[in-house]
Amino acid sequence: MLDYKLSQSILTEGSPVRSIAFTPTHLISGSESGTLSSTALSSQETGTGAESSSSSISLSSPRLALLDPNGTVIQPGGEGTRHSHHITALIDLPDGGYATGCKDHIIRLFDSRHALVGKLEGHENAVTSLSTVVLPCKPQGSVGTKENDSDSDRIIYITVLLSGSWDGTAKLWNLQNGKCIATIPGHENTVSVQGLPPVDCSMGKIATGSAGVARGNVISDYKIRLWEVVNVTEDLMNVQVNLKCTVGNDHNGPIRDLAYDPLSQMLLSCSNDGTVKVRDTVTGEAVATLEFPFASFSQSQPPMLLSVDCTETGNIVASSEDGNVIVWNVSAMESGSADAVQVIEHPNCVWKVLKARDGSGDFISACHDGMIRVFTMDDKRVAPEGERAAFQDSVLEAKARHSTGPSREEIEALPKWEMNALQVGKSEGQVQVFNKNGKAIAAQWSAVSGTWIEVGEVTGRNENAGTINGIQYDHVLPIEIDLASGGVQRLQIGYNNGENPFTVAQKFIDDNMLDQGYLAQIADYIRSRVGEAAGPTIGMDSGTTNSANMNVSSGPVPMDIVEAPTSNNTYKYIPMKGYKSFETGTDRTTLEKVYKKIEEFNSCPNNNLTPNELSSVLNGLCQTIAATNRYHATTVTDVELSIILKMMSKWPLENVFPSLDLARLVVIHPDASKASRSAFWDKIVTCALDRCEELRHSNLSGPPNIAIPMLSFRLFANCFRGGAGSQSAVELHLARILKCADGFVLSTNKNIRLAIATSILNISSYMKYVGRYDDAITEVLLVTIRNIIGSEIYEVEPVMRVMTALGTSLLVDDRFKGKAMELNVGSWIDGIGGRYGDKASEILDEIKSILQ
Repeated sequence: MLDYKLSQSILTEGSPVRSIAFTPTHLISGSESGTLSSTALSSQETGTGAESSSSSISLSSPRLALLDPNGTVIQPGGEGTRHSHHITALIDLPDGGYATGCKDHIIRLFDSRHALVGKLEGHENAVTSLSTVVLPCKPQGSVGTKENDSDSDRIIYITVLLSGSWDGTAKLWNLQNGKCIATIPGHENTVSVQGLPPVDCSMGKIATGSAGVARGNVISDYKIRLWEVVNVTEDLMNVQVNLKCTVGNDHNGPIRDLAYDPLSQMLLSCSNDGTVKVRDTVTGEAVATLEFPFASFSQSQPPMLLSVDCTETGNIVASSEDGNVIVWNVSAMESGSADAVQVIEHPNCVWKVLKARDGSGDFISACHDGMIRVFTMDDKRVAPEGERAAFQDSVLEAKARHSTGPSREEIEALPKWEMNALQVGKSEGQVQVFNKNGKAIAAQWSAVSGTWIEVGEVTGRNENAGTINGIQYDHVLPIEIDLASGGVQRLQIGYNNGENPFTVAQKFIDDNMLDQGYLAQIADYIRSRVGEAAGPTIGMDSGTTNSANMNVSSGPVPMDIVEAPTSNNTYKYIPMKGYKSFETGTDRTTLEKVYKKIEEFNSCPNNNLTPNELSSVLNGLCQTIAATNRYHATTVTDVELSIILKMMSKWPLENVFPSLDLARLVVIHPDASKASRSAFWDKIVTCALDRCEELRHSNLSGPPNIAIPMLSFRLFANCFRGGAGSQSAVELHLARILKCADGFVLSTNKNIRLAIATSILNISSYMKYVGRYDDAITEVLLVTIRNIIGSEIYEVEPVMRVMTALGTSLLVDDRFKGKAMELNVGSWIDGIGGRYGDKASEILDEIKSILQ
């Protein structure tokens, strides 16, 4: 009988834990914030296990802990080892160290003391899976003789690193020199990897799984592939990887993770279809399928399984996006036991499960709530009753957010039932919630009668409900797009119960200029979050409930999609798609410095923020901005925004730069930059331009002389990266921004130069993809770019950005290209490529090709 119970709860630094791995001495975890945490392993007794009643003395044995409860260190290698993006994969290495895979495309190697000892670069997108594989080979120089040929029979084993990425490739890496020794292309999007035991001491063996490709409204071609690694020599110079077999589409959804079970010698795969398949490692074929127990949980949709592993006692464990860990006892299932499956609910998405390596049969879960939890079937390792109760309370609290009725404020915000005749339904059967006599009631639209038909009272609360650009939706779901140009674009998609997910997904793609290939992915994401026939929970006589509201997850986990390459394959770097941004500074330490500087300046004459504005409103805003992992669930108030504008417009010139710094961070927040905030950002951009103009005609010196233009242009760049409100506002001022840039183009400060170049790059990208601009912009943009390149004071990166901007602007339309020909662009870009490296030369060649 399966009876796993909580053993330990370890809080990391608080942001979602995406990956975990064991070293000989520590459990390493990686988070969405790019932070590593290290928790020491412990064989120490940590006190008592499950307590007896409070009125008696505990007679239980001391509890043995897997992890040292006081042994967690955040960022053990120091701040210099913080990652720039989500840490999506971790694996231990033979030398006692570990490797991390990050969304910034880089694999980092750490030694046993947590020192960063190497970076492996070569993937073109996020690294999402890591494993190791042992390769057998004969030692170099082992020739052997007739008298003694033992050397010729000797085999050595070399461990290499295996990585999988969103770029559709798997790679093998030499851990001694950090070189890529083989690349396996041709996978269908995201690749999961798993090393397998070597075959007959003659070759290595690996498995890969793919997430599939979208064709029309269907995602298909998710495949398991088995590969043989041959021609292995001690120097790993001529390794070859050969495909042995392929198994396609036996899952009904993208493959998310692979694992190897050494007890059964089987390969495990898990998928978005809610199943784990147990596979033969010779053929790849599934010999068993493990399913989520739907009957016990009344769910209409399978949970998306994100991770799979096998404990040292043979139980298979998987984790799901909806906040469950599922454990299967395969041997008990074969005997028909009713207790062969256990589901352990968590407060939120469980990104990873991992077996303990101490022979106990324990396993560890990594959760979106920032917690690492250990589960055990050993009574001596069970957590104290209070700790287990607190865990259950957190699960129940998450459930309650879905099952409790709407609040009074939410009901008041609903359209009045008495006015329903004025609201015409969009389609037959559309569900709409109204306020009828202070109660939330649901009604369905009848196209035949042209009326709303009351169905019943809404008794369940949908935590995902919200607004986008002032429009109310039954579900507001976050989507994160990793841009090919770098950075992350955070968007939200709104969905109303009864709508066609594919219709909603198509409109979202059109509105955000996304690749058509995302259609099936986004539609499937909507269906997985809200159910096929999602609707409000209606208090009808049947007592039925909507299963979509019964999951444990406390909120939607953002969907990750990768920006597709441009459909025009003629050019590698042009046009720019997406936007560069300046987001460094959202950490609490930096924001505290900004707050302290504002507090200092507020003591100056005429700087009159009230105590409440300073200590309550402004401090609250800084906390909101620091919690980047909660952007989809937090809001920025009009009062908070007004304080930024007040400081920027009213304070003396030498005191305005902290407000500029705050504004360029706030604009990234989706609520702050939504469409209804366009007027505010219009004032902010105007004010920043006014203060830059004031600076040019002043005698101001010192830090403000650098900070004001640098932060202003960072703000302008980030406005494109923000929402519809900041984008529409900055669009009104493109010509003035370019003229302002020309005024600072010869700055001696490299940070100002980079900020100007980035603003110009984003302007060109915006014009290319919205297809509109003022005719006055054409010449001023080209002349500013000419002045930057002609100055010869710009570093490599800003030069490449303005060259990319030039190439992108030439593709806007024929008017831009005609003006470039008139200004004789070809003559003033000749010869610059060689001075700035190979990439600049390639961009230059693309520009010349466009001009021909």
